[in-house]
Amino acid sequence: MAPNSKIILIRHGEATHNLHDDFQQHDPPLTDLGKEQCIKLLKDAFALGEWEDFKDLDLVVISPLFRTLETGFAVFGEQLKNGLKYIVLPEIQETSLNPCDTGRSTEDLVKAFPGVDFSECDRTNWLVKRHGFYTRENLPLRASWVRKYLYERPEKVIAVVTHSGFLRWITPQDFPFVEPRDKYKNCEYRSYSFASVNNDDGDGGPYKLVEEQWSRDLRYKKRSELEKTETEPAKPIPAIQGFDGACDDDVDPDQPVIVF
Repeated sequence: MAPNSKIILIRHGEATHNLHDDFQQHDPPLTDLGKEQCIKLLKDAFALGEWEDFKDLDLVVISPLFRTLETGFAVFGEQLKNGLKYIVLPEIQETSLNPCDTGRSTEDLVKAFPGVDFSECDRTNWLVKRHGFYTRENLPLRASWVRKYLYERPEKVIAVVTHSGFLRWITPQDFPFVEPRDKYKNCEYRSYSFASVNNDDGDGGPYKLVEEQWSRDLRYKKRSELEKTETEPAKPIPAIQGFDGACDDDVDPDQPVIVF
């Protein structure tokens, strides 16, 4: 168990369904731009020291959807070839049951990514999202399971390559208090550590993940640089507060939720 672990949460690069919000594409791949984002915004940035704990990385956890697999192996491929441990974990797949968020069979994945261990995908019926563990109704339970899983891992520095929709469930306290432009962009990453909590406070606990201050500062700096040409100055990223607003209570739970 490593409660002092550092967890870096990463959203995948731009995928083909992102171009025109085509959510009927089945498990889409990265675009050419998405592949470039993986290198420039993540791999190169990490190698240059933007993320200080990158040198101590000892586990990569990847969603089994195609765009996250491509992202994970583009960014960490060299380290993985040199023995860095990785796990393809179906519990961190995207949240909706749209075709774009529904994965491929293990057989198809093995053909596309030869030599990759997909054994975790064989222990669960992860392709079924209309009933069972992977329904929208069970998202709080799934996110809680993932937080506990990460908390109980022995590794000290863990990278998690996942999706924007699931990210707002694994850190629910973040999202009622950030502007839409502050939510995860393609190949954006944020660094978290575990809070000292002993009970479920409805706010991501137990095993609550809290973003580290340097990560928040870097995000604000990057946003400010992008907005230099705008007339309105960039607003500071609000402080984290205690409320779980990621449940979208006004959304019909029986309808697919469009997230990407």
